[in-house]
Amino acid sequence: MTPTEVVRAFVKAHNAHDLATMATYLSDDSTMIDVASPIPLGSKADVLKLFSMIFAAIPDIHFEVTGMISEGHKAFSALRTTGNGKGLWMGRDITGKRCDVFEGMFVDIQNDQIKTCMFYSDTATLSRQLADYAPALDMKSDTPNIM
Repeated sequence: MTPTEVVRAFVKAHNAHDLATMATYLSDDSTMIDVASPIPLGSKADVLKLFSMIFAAIPDIHFEVTGMISEGHKAFSALRTTGNGKGLWMGRDITGKRCDVFEGMFVDIQNDQIKTCMFYSDTATLSRQLADYAPALDMKSDTPNIM
């Protein structure tokens, strides 16, 4: 598979809320940085936990791929992320709150799986839309570049 095919397949599984299929597109030692994540993402299991939490709190969450570029084994996908809250997100009731933000997903693909991924989000807007939750990563100048 090409990097863009892997990203599209991952997004398709995400939009179907299919964690098992999403897991097949993440290498066992995959690394992800997502500054909007409310939990640290130190492993593939953490990434799947994050998406499980998202699917529970925003049951209609959807990634729309608005553009994609690829070079070698890397791809960047521009996304519009939308969904309606239902229940709790990080201890806050987000029922009826809507998220609608632009994000980017920069991936390094090895053996048809995502080895590294950096999500770029409008974190301030997303946090405000979802009851002012606090992201887990406080992006500092010494945060390593995993790409």
